[in-house]
Amino acid sequence: MVPDMSERAWPTGTVTFLFTDIEDSTQKWRSDESAMAVAVAAHYEALERAIGDFGGVVFKRTGDGIVAAFGDANAAVAAAAAAQEQLELPVRMGLHTGAAELRDGDYFGTTLNKAARVMDAGHGGQILTSSATAALLVDQDLTDLGEHSLRGLGMPERIFQIGGKEFPILRAGRSEKGNLPVSPSTFVG
Repeated sequence: MVPDMSERAWPTGTVTFLFTDIEDSTQKWRSDESAMAVAVAAHYEALERAIGDFGGVVFKRTGDGIVAAFGDANAAVAAAAAAQEQLELPVRMGLHTGAAELRDGDYFGTTLNKAARVMDAGHGGQILTSSATAALLVDQDLTDLGEHSLRGLGMPERIFQIGGKEFPILRAGRSEKGNLPVSPSTFVG
């Protein structure tokens, strides 16, 4: 059950969405269903606490993931980073900022689709952001991972990773301009 967030103001206008998902959860459920049930409960608790601590609103659970909304991109990244420190399961996270319609306790619009696709490209323990979110961040250690074709989106998206930890290549098609690949670089601030 998603906590009652009716006391907290739901962000409107430009919103930063955080999508999370446990990597390889199907295999984990098959391996040990009772241990996974306990782990997922702890996972929800850690995520919901971190999101609430940084002013976000959890408005949906997606099986073994959470979708949250923030009025501030920096708070969304801080919540994601705080949660990653507490999580025992490998959780991939994606953030994207844009407009969305709030209706009956849920958000709608293409901004959510892009946030979900950014998350889909990642790996457990990794926090990814779109270029729209990266442009709003202050004093963050960002690694530019280049442009990638995200499933279902027509235009390539420049993806940034929070922090300098190394992960395998993204699970999205790499976009190239001309015949030279875009070289990833570290971008701070």
